Amino acid sequence: MGLTVGEVALIAAGIGLASPIVAYWTTTRLDRERWIRAELSKLYIEMLAIYGRMARKTSHQEEQYSPPSPEEWRLLQARVEAFASDKVISLRNSYLDAWNRFLNEKAAFDAIDEVADPSSTELLVQRKRVVDEQALAAGNLYEKIRDAIREELRVRRVSRRP
Repeated sequence: MGLTVGEVALIAAGIGLASPIVAYWTTTRLDRERWIRAELSKLYIEMLAIYGRMARKTSHQEEQYSPPSPEEWRLLQARVEAFASDKVISLRNSYLDAWNRFLNEKAAFDAIDEVADPSSTELLVQRKRVVDEQALAAGNLYEKIRDAIREELRVRRVSRRP
């Protein structure tokens, strides 16, 4: 069965009309993926900067750490929830739990240290060990976040297919 000249012209016109639509859809999708990748990169850099300063504080390095304002912290965490992978979110949750445990143990250690008398020396040593263990745990989790982010930015596809 052959096509008539009119049928060929209709098919050509259909292709001519559809190709700009397909090109627009493809370009829009690529632009969206590029934007998501750029936002993800900015987010991961910000996470590494803030969480890195926190980790250095736990390891008793002398870098000044001043926490972000509550509003900045909420915005960072919201961006993490929106853009980060499930693996990075899981590691972030574990890291923040370790960070909070470190802060609690450090506060307890500092409270005991202030009222230290000779009989509390053993308690101080035990508390110091617990603080150091929590600091080590937080530092190790930060390294895992850093490694996961490095790996993800190298090989991760931005578009997620259901």
